[in-house]
Amino acid sequence: MISAGRDKYRVNLQHLAIGQDILVIITGGKEHIGGLSLAENDSCSTLSKKGHKESLITKSVAPMIQSTLNRDVLVVCGIHIDNATANEIKILVTNTQTCVNIFLKEIDD
Repeated sequence: MISAGRDKYRVNLQHLAIGQDILVIITGGKEHIGGLSLAENDSCSTLSKKGHKESLITKSVAPMIQSTLNRDVLVVCGIHIDNATANEIKILVTNTQTCVNIFLKEIDD
């Protein structure tokens, strides 16, 4: 597991190879499923759980992972902090990007 941030701002990334495809799970705070994106070739399909905004994260990182690794990828994300401020959301997004960057470096080695 890859992690970035501390305490309630900690974000975790796990991955699983499924044949040539990759499942990436990003969680933090109160873990759940909030949004997901499937990136393949030049397309990305995104779904969001009602009232959740994690698909904003998945639809940006899924194509990046897919194009870097040239493999189809499904990214599932669920990060929740009660009454998160704009600054707290920014911290969580930064920690998510840090996890993705570490993942891409490690899987490419």
